[in-house]
Amino acid sequence: MDKPRFIVEAEKFLAGEKLANYLAFSDFLKDNKASKSATSQPTSQYSGWSVRYKKRTICHFRAWHDFWYVSFFKNVDVNLYEPFLTVEMRNFILDNIATELPCGGCSGNSDRVILGRKFDIVCGCHLLRLNNPSCEMLERAKELVLLTKAVVES
Repeated sequence: MDKPRFIVEAEKFLAGEKLANYLAFSDFLKDNKASKSATSQPTSQYSGWSVRYKKRTICHFRAWHDFWYVSFFKNVDVNLYEPFLTVEMRNFILDNIATELPCGGCSGNSDRVILGRKFDIVCGCHLLRLNNPSCEMLERAKELVLLTKAVVES
């Protein structure tokens, strides 16, 4: 049986623990009825996927050159999540806000208030970006997917 496209593409760029975590995240999305669609044509440069639930974008994930990430809050105001957040998840989000620029896709947003904390500059493409997430970080990413589904349902 042929492998799904996202696996074939991921295997071009990732191996070992990075590939295992990438595939575990993809399996989690499938198990939780979140659909994946390609955000780009397959290339030798990278493989990118957009994740949706009930026609709302939950997150994005991309693999390339022995590296992968999952990002959240590109098209959603994270401040709308505040009533749903535990203290731990709120701190996790704030600790992982992407403040390095340039990302290559935007010029960033300046003077932005996120969950009550002021940031001088944040990435406009990947507000929260988890690079090569470890198993522990991946568990938080999965929690964010479930949280987003709850927000969509409300």
